[in-house]
Amino acid sequence: MANNLYNSDDRSKVRQFQYESDKLKRKLAFLLQENAHLKNRLAEVLKLNFMPGDFLETAEQFQNIFIQEDMIINLIRQDVAGMDILLARDICEDGNIIKTVIPTHKKICNELKKIETIFIDLKARFNNYLLENAL
Repeated sequence: MANNLYNSDDRSKVRQFQYESDKLKRKLAFLLQENAHLKNRLAEVLKLNFMPGDFLETAEQFQNIFIQEDMIINLIRQDVAGMDILLARDICEDGNIIKTVIPTHKKICNELKKIETIFIDLKARFNNYLLENAL
């Protein structure tokens, strides 16, 4: 009986949220890849041994921030996976799934915007620090 309540408008909404979920996953994968690149760059610079005295302390701080970024990105990925589970249920009891997915999607999008802004700033600070101190 619940399937009768699942009309074409609901299916269209679910498909759109599935598209949005895929978009979020691509953005998160990109952020993880960029973060890995920064960690690799840090390792390369540390191997050069041409750093000022306080560079190791600063490098450790950057490394800790990069690890925190990975953790935050993975938490957001878990939120997206939870949203995917809701979307995969293929049931829409009076639109309840959509009503649940909408705030979840908004929350994830807001978190992603914040992390992207933080990441852009982190990347700029890291690259500027390397330009000024390690090269």
